[in-house]
Amino acid sequence: MHNTSILHQRLETLSAVILRHYPQLFPAVFALLAVFGSMLLAGRRRPLSLVFEGASGSGKTTVIQMAFPMNGHRLEKFAYRSDKFTPKAFVTHAANVSKARLKEIDMLPKLANKVLLTKELAPIFRGREEELTENFSTLISVLDGEGFISNSGVQSQRGYVEHIVFNWIGGTTPIPRKTFRLMTTLGNRLIFYGIEPLEASEDELVEFAKDDNGSQAQSECRQAVNDFLADLMESYPVGSIPPEDIAIPEPQRISLVRWATLVSHGRAGQGNDPETEGPSRETPEVPYRLIESFKELARGHAIANLRSQVTKDDIAFVEHVALSSIPSHLRPLVRELRQARVISTTRGKQICGVSSPTARTYLDDLDRVGIVRLIKGKPGDNKPDIIMTAKKFEWLFQK
Repeated sequence: MHNTSILHQRLETLSAVILRHYPQLFPAVFALLAVFGSMLLAGRRRPLSLVFEGASGSGKTTVIQMAFPMNGHRLEKFAYRSDKFTPKAFVTHAANVSKARLKEIDMLPKLANKVLLTKELAPIFRGREEELTENFSTLISVLDGEGFISNSGVQSQRGYVEHIVFNWIGGTTPIPRKTFRLMTTLGNRLIFYGIEPLEASEDELVEFAKDDNGSQAQSECRQAVNDFLADLMESYPVGSIPPEDIAIPEPQRISLVRWATLVSHGRAGQGNDPETEGPSRETPEVPYRLIESFKELARGHAIANLRSQVTKDDIAFVEHVALSSIPSHLRPLVRELRQARVISTTRGKQICGVSSPTARTYLDDLDRVGIVRLIKGKPGDNKPDIIMTAKKFEWLFQK
C-alpha cells in the first residue's frame, strides 16, 4: 500500500482532534474507519456489518455521526446515511406507489459500493418475535451480497439479482438475550463492537457543565473524519487494493482463526430456548464466514492506519470485536478466563452480578458450547462448581 503525505497529515489531524475531544472513543472511531477501509479491498463477496452496542450515553451515536457526510462533502460518494429503517426498505412493495417508481424508492441499489450508516437499529432488534424473524430472514439474503428478490400480493415479484456489496455500520443499545437467540438465524453475518459507558465523577461533570463548546467539538471531529475518509477512498478506490498487499503474518493469522473459533462456539446453541432445551452440547458453525470477516476487519484497520501489514494493534481490535460478538451474559466470564485459569460459581456470581443459580447456568452454558470444562461440586460437601478453559481454548489465558 503506497501512502501519500496528504493522507498522513489527515490521519494526524484526525487523531489529534479525537484525542482532544473524545479520548475515550478513540478506539471506536478507528473501528469505524476500519469498516470503510475494508471497502477498498479487492475481491470482496459480501457485505461486512459492524454494530456498535452500548448503553444510552456510551458514545456509539457520537462515533457513527462522525462519518455522516457533511452537506456537499466528497464523502457523500462513499457513505449512505439512514438514521432508522426496517429491512422492508431494501426492496419496497408499497401499495400506493406505481411499479415504475418503486426502483426510485428501493434502498438496496443505492448502497452498492458504499457504507450504510444507521445510528438506531432498535426497529430491527426489538419487537414481537414474528417481526424479528421476518427482519432477520430478509437480512440473511441482503447480507449475502447476491441482491434480494421478494414477492407480495400487491406488487408481485420485485428485487435485484446482481451482486450488491456494501458495508454497514449501526448502533444499538444492549440486545436482549431473546433477540440474540433469534439472531442466530443470521449465522455469523452480524458482528459487534461494544462501547462501555464511562462513569464520571462529580468534578468531571461540573467541568463538562462549564463547557459551552460541545457542538463545536462534534463538528470538528466530523470534519476531520469526513476529510480523512474522502481522501482515503479517492486515493484507493473501492475494490482496488489486492488483499495480499496488506500482509497478515502467520502469528496474526493464527490469532484471527482463534478469535473466530471462539465466537463460533460462543454463539452455538443461542437459538435454543433455555427453558425447553436440555443441557446437551451444541455443535458450533464452522467459522469460515467469521474468519473472512475478521481478516477484512484487520486489513481495514491496517488500511485506516496507513499500514501495509496487519500488526498486533489490528488483532487487538479484532479481539475486542470478538468478545463483543458473543452473548452478553458470557462476555464477563470469557474476559475473566483471560486472567484466571479457574472460575468458581462464587466468582461467576461476583463478576456477572447475578444470583448463584444464574451463575451456575452461565457456567453450564460455557461448558455446553465447548469453551470450558465444567467440574461440578459434589453434593453435600458444599463445594462450588468450577470451570477451566477447554484445551482448544487454553490460548485465552494470559499470564
